Order: sequence, then structure tokens, then C-alpha cells
Amino acid sequence: MHEYEDLSNFWKRYNKSLLDKLSLDRLKDHLNRENQELRALLKQYLDGISVSDEILSHNNPLFIVNNRSNLPMRIQVDPRRKHQTNTVIEAAHVVKHTI
Repeated sequence: MHEYEDLSNFWKRYNKSLLDKLSLDRLKDHLNRENQELRALLKQYLDGISVSDEILSHNNPLFIVNNRSNLPMRIQVDPRRKHQTNTVIEAAHVVKHTI
């Protein structure tokens, strides 16, 4: 009966080591994915602050010459207008005319 206890202890230790290895493999995969994400963010940042022909050929929000950026504008602005104005309607007016 003593032999079975020794064998049982062996299998307990063996299974624990397999679980530890599986846990470490999962952690390694997670850290590798996180490392790739961080490398991509770092590359994005370095591309944004560095100046080279490759970088200048793409849109770069930090590249401004004579108050103009090479990014396409999302909103078309009339050059005759100096300031953009917003139309404001007071809530009391809206309530008065909707009820």
C-alpha cells in the first residue's frame, strides 16, 4: 500500500507542475499580446514626433507649416467667415411654441 501512496504523491506533483506550466503559457501569451499592442502604440508615437520622408508622405497631425496641417479638414469652413457662430434657441422659447 505504501507504493500506491508514493505513486499518488508523484501524480499530484506531476499534475501540479502541468497546471503551473499551463498557467505560465497563458501568462506568456497574454504578455506577448500586450507587448505587441505597446510596441504598436510606441511606433505610432515615435512616427508622430519624428520627421522623415516616409512620415511626411502620410497624414501627420503634428506636421504644421504656416498654420496649415496636412490632415484633411472634416468640416468645410467658409474662408470669408472669421468665427463660427452657433445658433442658440432658449428652452423657454421652445417650450412656449411646442406646447
